[in-house]
This record gives sequence, structure tokens and C-alpha cells, in this order.
Amino acid sequence: MAARNSSAPDPAGVDSAGADSGQADAVDRTLFAAPGAAELTRLSAVDTVRARVLLSIEHALLAPGSRLPKTELLAAGLEVSVITARRGLESLVDDGVLVRRRGRGGGTFVADDPPHLNDSAVTAYRADADAIHRLIDQRSLMESAIVAEAAMRATPEQCDELDALIQASADAEDWHEHHIPDTRFHRFVAEISGLPEAPTYLACYGGLTKYFVPYPQEQLEEGRDHHRRLVAALRNHDPLAAIEVTRVHVDALRREMFVGLEDNDG
Repeated sequence: MAARNSSAPDPAGVDSAGADSGQADAVDRTLFAAPGAAELTRLSAVDTVRARVLLSIEHALLAPGSRLPKTELLAAGLEVSVITARRGLESLVDDGVLVRRRGRGGGTFVADDPPHLNDSAVTAYRADADAIHRLIDQRSLMESAIVAEAAMRATPEQCDELDALIQASADAEDWHEHHIPDTRFHRFVAEISGLPEAPTYLACYGGLTKYFVPYPQEQLEEGRDHHRRLVAALRNHDPLAAIEVTRVHVDALRREMFVGLEDNDG
């Protein structure tokens, strides 16, 4: 069986989310029903683009003068429409946070000295800090069950497909391009598990990714190493090893997501 083309739609990819949209929406409402977890839901899609880019700049994940990817790629990475991504970037250009340069080598760049904005969208993200920690807890528990079952079921061909997605992530030029095969990796592991609870896990996983902010590609290698170790555990049909590396992988979010970066800054 040939490895799945990482650039094409597949049953485990982000394009498959609509299949169980009704159930996913219901799970989404349950996961975000707790007090303090509703701030993000009040934001427009454009505001979420603003917040995620601003948080990346604020924590030096996007350095002054650095070039942003093409709008189409940024939209795919943030899981929004191209129009939404373009509007979000244009609003940040208007605010002087980003600049557009024409001609050869042109594009959209972080300003050399971007202003610090007291942005309501960023405030909303920060207000959800407790909800983010709960989502990490939920993901850790559910993903442990997912990988344990996947370790009992995975075929060599499926493991080869997972390896191909890891390689596609490694070959990506930036976080936005990496995020596409990375998301497909997690969805495919859930598919391999065959668990009927997988849609609930995927709703939790998707809810947490809404809070991800762009990272430098060189800082993503640790996560890819976790994925390589997970695939090795699946090949060996070793559920305990799969659970161990998964807990390490998910726990890293506590320090890598913007809430963890802000804790470290404090």
C-alpha cells in the first residue's frame, strides 16, 4: 500500500471534519460550556487570526522583520478561509504591526518595531487560560486511550503513512505548512484506533488547536521526535510505550502554548 499523498485530501485529514459535524458541534458545546471557556467563541474569525499572529509576535515566535507565509498557506495553517486570513492580515497592516513590501522578495512582514496593541482579541485568548489547561487535561486522557487501541490495531502500511506525514511536517517551510500534516497525523491515529469515542477526542483536539499560535519551524522537531517514537510503538504493538510518549507529547503543550510562555515570562 502506497503512502498517502500528504498534500491531497484524505479520510484522516482536516477536510474530513464535516462528516460528523453535528456530533462534533454537540461535543464542542459540552467542552466549552464551563465558565471562563466562552471568550473565544465570541470572537469573529478575523479576530482569531489577529490574536494568534499578535501572540506569536509578542512572544518572539515571529521576530521583527520576519516574513509571513503566503495568505493561502497561512489560512490553511490557522484553519480559516483565505478571505478571513487576508482580512486579519490587512487589519494588522493598518495597525502598523505588519508591513507589505512589493517587488522581488516582497510579501507581508512583521514590522521592524511593531507597536504593542492592547487588543481585545488577545485579551479574550488570555481569558481562556483555565479552559486551555482543561482541554490539555482532556486531550491527554483521551489521546492515551486512542494510541493504546491504535497500538493493538496498526498495520505496517498505516505506520508507513504516519511516517510520511511526519516527513511532510519536517519538509515544511514554516509552522503553517507543518500544521496540515501534523493535524492529519493525529486524525489518522484516531481513525486507526477504531474507537467509537474518537469524534469526542477529535472535537477536544480541534478545540485546543484553535489556541495554537505559529511557531518557528526549528522549535517543532521535539514534537516530530515524539511522533516518530509513537509510530515505533505502534509498529511494535506496544500500548504502554504509546501511552508514555503521548503523555510526554501532550504535556509539552503546558509550556509551549502561549499560556505556558506567559507563565515562564512571569
